Amino acid sequence: MEQINISTLLFAGKWVLIGLVYFILTIILINVRREMVNRTTRQEHPVVVAAGRLKVIHAGSDMLNLPGNILLLKPETRLGAEADNDLILSDQYISKYHARLRWDGAIWSIEDLDSSNGTTVDGKICPPRNPQPIRAGASLQLGDMLFELVA
Repeated sequence: MEQINISTLLFAGKWVLIGLVYFILTIILINVRREMVNRTTRQEHPVVVAAGRLKVIHAGSDMLNLPGNILLLKPETRLGAEADNDLILSDQYISKYHARLRWDGAIWSIEDLDSSNGTTVDGKICPPRNPQPIRAGASLQLGDMLFELVA
């Protein structure tokens, strides 16, 4: 009789142990799921940080972007006179789609978009549709406007 009680006790103990293991795994999975939901909820509204800035040195005939103004740049910023550009420049020598600035995470580059009056970096002409690397502090001339890249 005593052997039956011990074997019954061991049998019951085995199932209690298996039940505890499953209970602990369930608690861990619930907490992992909660953490994943919290992380994805926090990432829904990322903070947008400007990749760089342009300082207006000479505004040409643009009355909105006065000398000393700081223009915030996105990692890819299109500049020109059309309303759908990222930065709208209203100087009379600025083309509708004049130039594009790009930040690749390490360096800035500028690409002239076949503008009528060209783009220069530190006095050197940028060939159209040929992105040129530029450094922080470089002077950019688009039409009659002059900027300084402030990274």
